[in-house]
Amino acid sequence: MSKKRKYPPISIHPTLYGQLEVNWQQEYTNEFNCPDCQVGKMTRFAYQKRTTCKFRLGCNSCGKRIHLTNKIIGMGNRKNPPISHHPTLNGVLKINWDKEYKEEYNCPECNHGVLRYCHCNNKSVCKFRIYCESCQSKTLLNCRVANHIYNYLPTVECPNPLCTQIGHNRQKGWIYKDGEAADRCRCHFCGIRFKFNSTNAHSWVGSQSENKLSSFCFEDDVWNLQYFFDHPKGKSLNFTNIYPQWYRLKVKKYLHYLIKSRTYSPNYIQDQNYALKQLGEVIQQYQLQGKSDISRQVILSFLDACNTNQNGTINNKLRNIKQFLEWLELDVQYLIRNRDFLKESKSNANWLDQVTREAIKQNLSKIPAPIAHHYLVLEYTAARPGDLCQIAFDCLVEENGNWYIKFYQSKVERWHKILATREIRRVIEEQQQWIRQTFGSDYPYLFCHFRSFQETAYPDFANIRALPQPPKVKIAINPMVRIIRMLIEKEDIRSANGQKPHFTGKIIRPSRLQEVRTKYGMEAARLYADHKSSTTTFRHYAPPTREQVASVDLPFQELLMNPDNKFLPWQSLPESLLKNPQAHELDLEIAPRLVVYGHCALNPKTPCPVNLFPKCYGCSSFRPSTGKLPLYERQYEGEQQRLAEAETTGAELASEEAKATIEAMDKWLRELRRLANG
Repeated sequence: MSKKRKYPPISIHPTLYGQLEVNWQQEYTNEFNCPDCQVGKMTRFAYQKRTTCKFRLGCNSCGKRIHLTNKIIGMGNRKNPPISHHPTLNGVLKINWDKEYKEEYNCPECNHGVLRYCHCNNKSVCKFRIYCESCQSKTLLNCRVANHIYNYLPTVECPNPLCTQIGHNRQKGWIYKDGEAADRCRCHFCGIRFKFNSTNAHSWVGSQSENKLSSFCFEDDVWNLQYFFDHPKGKSLNFTNIYPQWYRLKVKKYLHYLIKSRTYSPNYIQDQNYALKQLGEVIQQYQLQGKSDISRQVILSFLDACNTNQNGTINNKLRNIKQFLEWLELDVQYLIRNRDFLKESKSNANWLDQVTREAIKQNLSKIPAPIAHHYLVLEYTAARPGDLCQIAFDCLVEENGNWYIKFYQSKVERWHKILATREIRRVIEEQQQWIRQTFGSDYPYLFCHFRSFQETAYPDFANIRALPQPPKVKIAINPMVRIIRMLIEKEDIRSANGQKPHFTGKIIRPSRLQEVRTKYGMEAARLYADHKSSTTTFRHYAPPTREQVASVDLPFQELLMNPDNKFLPWQSLPESLLKNPQAHELDLEIAPRLVVYGHCALNPKTPCPVNLFPKCYGCSSFRPSTGKLPLYERQYEGEQQRLAEAETTGAELASEEAKATIEAMDKWLRELRRLANG
């Protein structure tokens, strides 16, 4: 009591004769016991701004507080009157709880308190709440209506093909409005969310709708490719964003000409449309009025706009535009030069090694069986991912007592058969049984897509749901690729060199072409793959491994490199070099000090046409050899020392020669070390 207070311990009590003020410090002698613990005394005073008497007492033992008025909270001078609103068939019923409520309701939570305290709440339907005086729990005066009933949409059906339950009006699913957007819906049965008016081909509604094929009209700015092709990957050609108008008309005539020729695929037509659209943006920027206004500067501006693309992408666009300009009968040789095409670096195929494949197989039991089956069939067939995603349910065929896996190769447009072992037949038959149990007898594919899942679902994937559609080919959403990547990450699978493998689903193992090439030669592999050029077969389908190179009796037991710093196939060397490699070997001593080691692809009987003997290391015909690597290392170190001495003494000619030699060797020496050391 000795502490100085900010507010005096005075309570205020409204009475019929005015306001009564009590000074508790002067008139109170601690005679009140605590009504809660019955032990302590009510000796703690506190100022309470929100209460009617502006004062409260507290127990010195249990700390409980007690108010000095029996005023019912919410009953009296209120900002809002205690009136509840109840919608009925005949309007809104209003109840004044001050006048009509006699405290006859007990609390449904604690069963002994009385519902006495009331509170206005504009967020509730009846704008009113009532509280228990004992447990302080609130009781609503109206029943909460569930969202799927309150926002029920009887005219909309569920687009999920796996949803088979019937709604209130005998429609498929139970659809209700979900959220503030008018077109956003949700199914109460299967839980999917969708927009009922969506036209996106990847949406729930768009993927299930069957668009009727209308007649073709050249004047339309959107063409349906289904009018020209059977089952195209992209369903339409859109010209609406191609400007100016005269250029759009030319593009439409050109693409219509390509389509009518029946020699180009839908993907090629769409690539043409995309490249010509980008060219149209440059033409619109220059405000050209006709085809005769297309100049070399327009092509250069187009190349500047594509500078972020890969070299191969830029070259493909240039070829498409060059073909279009030829169709326009323009001077293509002037507009597009050979130097506009960029150099492409083709990297060899990078499949999973044997150690990685065995580790993945050992852990396949930890992932869903349909995904494991998909991986095993892909590894066995070494098929393209798109072809395997579309493989038919009845892909197993029997001919003359042998079983084969039959699938369609979309790239070469032909059917292909692979002899099926007993083990892979068992895998396919298990997958067929799972498909029939999941989708019935009408589903035509061997594999299916799955709804999106999180990485945290590994390894049980309890909520994974199958969809009656073939798997998506795109790596980012393909379920097999995603789950195998999770398997590699979670199980810490490593390759033979200790690195974590990068799985793309495209190339899992060496193909059958690899075996054919090794046993019967490159020409046999080319004929087996039906390729026009053996370079295509070697570079993309059957590049040899280092073990295969070592097992083949080459004319010389050394690895050479080409100008791209890649392994040089001995089949591509000149015939004279294969028959007599010593004739092409360079061990030249050029006065006064430069020595050249390696091989030259030029005819040794013909003098060097460019007279580059002092600078052979930078010539495109020069072929460094792994067998001469120690000589290169010693020479490289000597040139560096010579450069340092020349810069110190100011010998400009010696400095330039040493610098040129070092720069030329830097282009291939590092890669040659990698080839030599494995």
